[in-house]
Amino acid sequence: MTTEPLTPKRRLLASINKGWWFLAGGVTSAVIGAAVGIYVPKVLDPPDTRPIAVNVVSNPATVDTWGSDEFGLVMPKDAKPAGQPPIGCSEIVDWARHNGAVDRDVSRVRLVVQGVTDQGVLIDNLRAKVIRHTRTPEPAGVELRCGGAQGVATPRRVVIDLDAEEPAAAYAEEIAGRIPLFGFTLQKGETEIFDLTATTKGTVEWVLELDLVVGGERQTVEVTNRGASFMTTAWRSSRTYQVPAGTDYWVECSASVGTECKENVSPVDFRYSS
Repeated sequence: MTTEPLTPKRRLLASINKGWWFLAGGVTSAVIGAAVGIYVPKVLDPPDTRPIAVNVVSNPATVDTWGSDEFGLVMPKDAKPAGQPPIGCSEIVDWARHNGAVDRDVSRVRLVVQGVTDQGVLIDNLRAKVIRHTRTPEPAGVELRCGGAQGVATPRRVVIDLDAEEPAAAYAEEIAGRIPLFGFTLQKGETEIFDLTATTKGTVEWVLELDLVVGGERQTVEVTNRGASFMTTAWRSSRTYQVPAGTDYWVECSASVGTECKENVSPVDFRYSS
């Protein structure tokens, strides 16, 4: 399944070389929040000739919006990772991804967009361009899980159904009694925060696209995962290793009914094949 972009008068393709994640199969939700009071990276991706600067906060365990969520990652089949997994959740996410893991069921990314041109920039569409999609999950290895202990922020959400004929973002909640059309304008120096959440029931490889209107002309900015595509899978492993919320040890759980989880499992004993 792929999405077809709108035909622009002029197309600007810009790969964002920071970060990890957004928008894949099924119904995807996102949130938009004001920059005030929300962490904004000091260094945005160099704008070059683009009318916007973009930065992706790649580790969702460091973003307060998902502070009460659990994070699942699927290791490659028969993985032989370098080193042993840490205990802290944000470190686990970084370590697993460094060893080839992909997001399990849900992918989350904070996208920081800033206007850098003297002309106003209208962002009127947000979508995923699916590169590869399987209806059922591709076989992989075991799952690692962590998180779920903190509070959670509740910014406004935006949803997109990638199964629609023309998938496009729309606000999920009513504002002043109605569902407004998606779109906003950035002036020079203004910043918007997107906290994006994506789900799939299969395995999806994708990138993100933002449609802009600058000076009456259309442009498209493409956001990638450090120059590569994003990956999300719904693969169900027969074995899961998890650091329960509020603890500092690993637990091993089996998918077998009635099987109790084993506490204080040493990472040395992890078996990464499913």
